[in-house]
Amino acid sequence: MSAQIQSGLKALVRLVYPVRAVCMGCGTKAGFDRDWLCEDCRQEMASRWVGVAPPPEGGLIDGAAYGYHYGGPAAGLVRNLKYRGVARLAEPMGARMVAAFAGLQPAHIDCVVPVPMHIRRQRRRGCNHALLLARAVAEGMSLPVAEAITRTRNTRQQARLSDEERLHNLDGAFAVTSDVAGKRVLLVDDVCTTGATANACAAALLEGGAEAVLLLCFCQAHKF
Repeated sequence: MSAQIQSGLKALVRLVYPVRAVCMGCGTKAGFDRDWLCEDCRQEMASRWVGVAPPPEGGLIDGAAYGYHYGGPAAGLVRNLKYRGVARLAEPMGARMVAAFAGLQPAHIDCVVPVPMHIRRQRRRGCNHALLLARAVAEGMSLPVAEAITRTRNTRQQARLSDEERLHNLDGAFAVTSDVAGKRVLLVDDVCTTGATANACAAALLEGGAEAVLLLCFCQAHKF
């Protein structure tokens, strides 16, 4: 079969059975026009909007904002970024996080700090999703990214633990690795559930001399 005939047959197959983009929110192949979401998921996302909300209990975080209540297409976006490595999702997700944080302004921020991932887990997944989000947020806010804290031990995954186990799983798990003295830090992560991770990171930053820590997550999961 000639190359021209093969090319023509492939074009015919694409016409009869068009390849459609997969929605990152629900997995449908109905396609999407923007933000990686089908129209149904876009409408549901709008109903899940949070914006400014109370920070996790503990008194370590000065203010917090969240893009969406966790679940539905919002959870789909998180899973595809976090576990399936769809790194390009960080840009539209980060843009929505910037919009959520706008309600806290004119809160002054000096730098954006991602929640760190242990090097073993990062090698397994290929990237730190929180760092990807932090870079997108920092670009949208014209701020520098500072990887100012590190995870000193490979803790058990928070999502698989009970609320009580989460509280102690992160004891002493973070340490400051760069100068944050006198800085107002915006801590960035994908999901905040009980706030244990955010508080543990905030404790390390404040111990390192940070003036204040604020929190920005793509999702809030209603457990504090």
